[in-house]
Amino acid sequence: MNNTKIFQTTWALQQLPATMKLSNQEWRFLLCSDGKTPADQIQHRLGLSEKEREHILSRLCASNLLEERVLSLEEYAKTTIDLSAPASEPQTFTEYLQSTESAGSSTEKNMPAFSPLQKPPVVTPTVRAMSLQSVIQFILNHNPDPTAGHLATYQVFMGINTQLLKRNGITSLRFQDDRFITDPELQTAIAENIRKVLKVACPEEVFFNPSAPVKK
Repeated sequence: MNNTKIFQTTWALQQLPATMKLSNQEWRFLLCSDGKTPADQIQHRLGLSEKEREHILSRLCASNLLEERVLSLEEYAKTTIDLSAPASEPQTFTEYLQSTESAGSSTEKNMPAFSPLQKPPVVTPTVRAMSLQSVIQFILNHNPDPTAGHLATYQVFMGINTQLLKRNGITSLRFQDDRFITDPELQTAIAENIRKVLKVACPEEVFFNPSAPVKK
C-alpha cells in the first residue's frame, strides 16, 4: 500500500515533452505531489478510491514521472503517525510500526499504456530566463502599501491563462520562492499584465541569461 508514502516529481513540469499525455486525474495527482504531502492525503483531496490511487501511482512511477521520497524518522513520524486514522486502542510507536508492516502489501498492478521516459540530457540554456521572484518583488516595490502590493501581484497572475501557468509548473504563488521562466509565451503574458495593472513596462532587471559567464 502507498497510502502514507510521499512522492516527488522527477521532472520539472515545464520540461515534459509536449506530446506527453495523461488522464485528468493523473495530471492532478502529479501536480499535487510536492514531496511533502502523503499519498493518502492527495487521494482524499482528489476524491479517489484506494484502487484509483494505486493505479495512478503505478502509472506515474512506471513512467519515471514520480519517485518515492526518502524520509527522516521525524518526517516519517509526522506523516504516518500523526496523520493516521486513530486506532481502537492506544498504540506505542513499536506497536504502530508492527501493525503497518504486517498489513497486506499485495495490490492490483496495471501495466502502463506508455513507455518510461528517459531523463533529458543536460543542455546549456540558450534563451534568457525571467526570475519569478524578481517579478514579484518589482510589483511589491511598485506599491508603497504592502496590501496593495500583494493584491497587484495576484491581479497580474490571475489575468494569465491557468493552463499556461500550470504548463510552467506554477500552481501557486509563494512570495519567498523563485522560479526561472524560459517560456517566451508566459514571459510575454506576465509583461503584458504588468503593463495593464501597474501601467508601467516590465523592467529588464527581471531577466537574465543563464548561459552568460558569472561576473566575479
